[in-house]
Order: sequence, then C-alpha cells, then structure tokens
Amino acid sequence: MDSISLFGLEFWALLGFTFAAYAVVGNDALQTLGTFINSNRNMSWLILFGFAGAVLIGTFTYGWVVNGGDPSFGRLANTSKYPPIQIEWYHTLPPLVLVLITRLGIPVSTSFMVLTIFATVSGLGSMIEKSLIGYALAFALGLGVWLAIGRTLEKWFENSELDTFVPFGLIAIVGSAFFASQFYLFGTIESASVMWTGIGLTLAVEAVATSLALTRSKGLYWIVTQWATTGYLWSVWLIQDFANIFVFLPRELSAAQGFTAMGVILVFLAITFANAGGPVQRILRTKTNVIDIRSATIIDFFYATLLFFFKELSDIPMSTTWVFLGLIAGREYGFALTRASTRLTMAVIDTAEDVAKAFVGIVISIDLALGLPLIAQQVAGQSVTFGDAFPTTGFLGFVTVMNVALIPVVLFAFSRPEDHPEHKSRNFAIGVVILLAAVFGGTFGFGVLG
Repeated sequence: MDSISLFGLEFWALLGFTFAAYAVVGNDALQTLGTFINSNRNMSWLILFGFAGAVLIGTFTYGWVVNGGDPSFGRLANTSKYPPIQIEWYHTLPPLVLVLITRLGIPVSTSFMVLTIFATVSGLGSMIEKSLIGYALAFALGLGVWLAIGRTLEKWFENSELDTFVPFGLIAIVGSAFFASQFYLFGTIESASVMWTGIGLTLAVEAVATSLALTRSKGLYWIVTQWATTGYLWSVWLIQDFANIFVFLPRELSAAQGFTAMGVILVFLAITFANAGGPVQRILRTKTNVIDIRSATIIDFFYATLLFFFKELSDIPMSTTWVFLGLIAGREYGFALTRASTRLTMAVIDTAEDVAKAFVGIVISIDLALGLPLIAQQVAGQSVTFGDAFPTTGFLGFVTVMNVALIPVVLFAFSRPEDHPEHKSRNFAIGVVILLAAVFGGTFGFGVLG
C-alpha cells in the first residue's frame, strides 16, 4: 500500500484525506449550511450547491495563493503542537470513525476527531481550551441576543411574510460597519484597500437586493441577505476547518495536488446537498424557528462573526461545532426565558444532550489518538506498554475520568425524553448534572493539558 501514490502523495495520506473530506463536509453541514438548506428547501439543491461550491473555490484559491500553497491558512503552522508526520494506516481510522458517527447524526467535533491523533498533549490542550471558550462566548452571545429579540423581532418573523417589510439599506449599513470596524477599531484588516473592497462588495450586494425587491418581489431582499450572510459564514468556516481535511497532506501543495483535492471536496459537498444536509441536519430541525430565512440569517451572521473573531484571535485550531452548539443553546435558552417557562426544562435537556454527544466524540477522539499508535507498534513487533501513551500521571487520570464518565453520558445522550412528566424530570436533573460536570471538567482539564 505504501508504494501506491498519486500526485506525489502516498496511499494512506490519500485515503485519510478522502475520509476526512467526506466526514468533515457531511458532519459540519449542520453548523455552516444547515440553516441555508433548511430555509431554501423549495429551491433545487443544484442551485444551492453551485453557490456554496463557488464560495469554496474562491476561499481555497485565495488561501492557497496567499499562503504559498498552504490551504490550511496557517492553522497547522505551529509544528511544536501539530508536527508534520508520516501518515500510517492508523491515522486514517479516526476520520473513518467520524464517517460512521456522521451517519448516526451525532454532532461530534471534527477538529478533535481528526486532529487529536496528530497533536501533542499541549496541542490538544490548546484546542480544548479555545473550543470551551468558544462555546461559552457563543452561549452568552446567543442568550443575550435572543433575550432581546425573542419576544419581539422573532415573534414578528413567525407572524409575518417575507414581503411584509423590507429593511432597505440593511446590507449596506451592517456590511460597511463591519469592514470599517475591523480596520479602524480592531485592526484585523490592516489595509485600507481591503476595507474599501469589502465595503464596495457590500454596496454591490445591497444594489442587487434592492433592485430585485423593487422589480420582482419584496421578499427577494431577505433572500439575497441570507445568501450573502451564508457566503460570509461558509468562507470563514472553511478558513477554520480546512486544517481538519488537509492535515493528511503536505503543508505546501502544488497546483495539481491542491486543486485536485479541492475537486474531491466539491464532490462530497454535492452529495451533502443532494441529501439535504444529511442525518446531522435532524438536530437543527428540532430548534425553534430555523426555517424562516430572516431568523436563519441572524443565526448565520452571529455565528460567522464569532468564527471570524476566533480566526483573528489565534491560529490554533478549534472546534467550530462547539461554537455553533453554544450559540444555538444560548438561543434556545433565550426563547425559553422570554416566551414560556415550561420550555426551560426542554431547553436544559436539549442543551445537555448536545453537550453529551460532543463529549462522546472527544472521548472517542482521545482514545483513538492514544490507542492506535500503541496498536500499530505492537503489530510491528515493537515492545510497548500501556503507560507509554501517557506522558504524565495527571494526563492518565484525566483520560481515566473521561472514560468512566462515558457510560452514563452515552445512556443520557441517546435516550430521548418521553412525554411522561417523570421522564422529563429525570432527564432534566441528569442534564443539569452533565452541564455542571462539563464546566468543572473543562476547568480541571486546563491544568492537566496546559
């Protein structure tokens, strides 16, 4: 197998990349393109795919050119945390497991499932810390925003049609303010020409949306707004998560290697759209009012802005899935607190189930990252011990606790509550415990993995 190569890439690297590309695109369709797919269900998937594919091509090409052949946008540049290694057969198993988990509709973190086996303990700790901060910040933002608009704007969305009111100028104002603030306030855009290019594109989109609204249908303004927001979200997410796919390939790719790889990702993206998002999409459909294009646009904009913030914060990879789950969880709590107190119980259960499923994914990721190299060494006839996988006793204790907690967490995560009040009460109590355990477990983990 090792002698088989294509475009100068070995067989196991190609196989791992293929598994990762399929699993990452299929699993993360929930968080990036899920609301886009849900709110445009009456439109041909080919049109939706064409739009998403164009954004993918543009983002990949820009990253490959600007970063000297590195499509991961520098996410893997820190070789002390994510060292380049020779791809072996066991490196392909985590993305294969991710493929299987994706088919079950479990929202696991692709960053942890794929990158953990390539990361040092310090690299794993950095990913967990940044991801937990991302979840907390996203939860707080989602809670705050939807506490403010849950009873007013969102309620109005539910009771009105798209063409009831058209906020002409919204795209221009929000887009221009975003690019100007990044240049003048935050410094994330360093060139004035880049800022003005962004503002120019924003004004062009505003002109298209306004023209369509005035000449054809007022509702088209909202549709163009959502598509523009989706393009923003999809491109920022790709910048964050390309590392999960391209970690199997050399850090610098030739044109033939890079654009062939992009073609493979496009094929899997087409499959995802043809399947209307895949099994993971079921999670998003359980959330409140995600079909309305206006509501979906708000979700996408805040999610994209959070990813943009963390992209600029550091080059350390993170779980975008955790950021998305945090934002959606905060949103559900906002709805529960502003609409009906009886919904709070279900919000806690729903949130805890999502956290529990994400926990299952990270434990599986760590176990695979630790166990597979030992198995490979034993198969090769080398003398290894169980303790070789753990650099410190603290790390051993951390992994042990995680695995012991896995059994009750799995039982909770995959037992949907029944309608009987006793079942709701039980799962509500368990859900609170899981959420508290996640907070304290994360705090403990910082010290062990730092």
